[in-house]
Amino acid sequence: MSLQNKPVPSAVITPWILFCAAVDNYGDIGVCWRLARQLRQEYGIAVELWVDDWAALARFLSEPSIASQDSHVVQGVHFRHWHSPWVVSAQSLERIAGSAVIIEAFACSLPPILVSAMANSATPALWLNLEYLSAEDWVKECHALPSPQSVPNAAGAPIGLNKYFFFPGFVEGTGGVLREAGLLERHASLQSALPLARSAFLAPFTLSKELLDDRRCLVMSLFCYEGLALRSLLAALAEAEERTLCLVPEGRSLRSVQSFFELDEEPAPGTVLGRGSLTLVVLPFSSQDDYDRLLSICDFNIVRGEDSFVRAQFAGRPMLWHLYPQHQNAHLPKMEAFFSLYSEESEPEAALHSFWGSWNQGEDCRDLWHHLRPQLPALQRQARSWQQKLAQRPDLAANLVQFYRDRVEINGTEGAC
Repeated sequence: MSLQNKPVPSAVITPWILFCAAVDNYGDIGVCWRLARQLRQEYGIAVELWVDDWAALARFLSEPSIASQDSHVVQGVHFRHWHSPWVVSAQSLERIAGSAVIIEAFACSLPPILVSAMANSATPALWLNLEYLSAEDWVKECHALPSPQSVPNAAGAPIGLNKYFFFPGFVEGTGGVLREAGLLERHASLQSALPLARSAFLAPFTLSKELLDDRRCLVMSLFCYEGLALRSLLAALAEAEERTLCLVPEGRSLRSVQSFFELDEEPAPGTVLGRGSLTLVVLPFSSQDDYDRLLSICDFNIVRGEDSFVRAQFAGRPMLWHLYPQHQNAHLPKMEAFFSLYSEESEPEAALHSFWGSWNQGEDCRDLWHHLRPQLPALQRQARSWQQKLAQRPDLAANLVQFYRDRVEINGTEGAC
């Protein structure tokens, strides 16, 4: 059966339940929130999202008042506080165990009491482990495979449950990536009126009219890890003949900004710094929609983590992916696997590849940036080509819904969406 993003004729009788352990503070929450919101808005599915780091969620949603609550609803998605130990009523436990789908996001472990309840349920939920995004070849081989789980029932006898591993990915045979309806159209609208969109975005900051009117000025976003590569890039931007306006969201990159500008402390949101041809603005913590706007109005984006990585691709702008550094450069094969899909093997892309490689090895990238900058117009065409290719594939939410439908048809159960 083909995987197609199509509306659900009626709401699912039982909800989908997502569990999120906020390992990366906001990144994991961001992916789960996007997924939950899309399932609710595009498929009419009732969604409960259990989050362990409630303080991080309060900041992520910009709603500090929820810190004193255990339950909160936003845009139809029901957030619930995942305490440790997890304590729910017997009635709630039975309801959750018999829901349509239970997803443990990014290999977090379900509460043992819930797994036991699923084993004892007459109609247990479809159990999915939503894994991290990867472009490596092995993902296709492992995607959607069942992992048999032996769980004792109330009498102590073993009961078999299948947990399915669901791998997001970029090619056919994987779970796809998140892409809600209208995303590309929103980027196209912003980019068709770029001067106006940039002016609106930058209005809260004190920037000279001369800078804002400079059509040769490169606008860049920086959401990455700190280190030598970033400091060397700032040096390259400062010494270049053409101006750069660098927009830096709050995060770890500010450690290198502080070091480069020789500041006593990390610059606060709203701070505007300058050196040579470089003007740098520190952005306040923003919503996901505002971050999408940022990616759309920039000429070049440096991103990290899964959520910003995917969103930058759909913005259709040249980009650099800063992977989380791992021992013995174990992250580099992941970078190479993606770049082999992303690249069309042109000369400008060879320059981009060199820049990615040196950056992700923590090296000085000063000269590489000077070589790369003139290639950006050609890289813009390539980024748009990749955006369109990615948009032709079914997205993650559509694939999850189709996978559920297929299991329902195979098992002949009720409550299909």
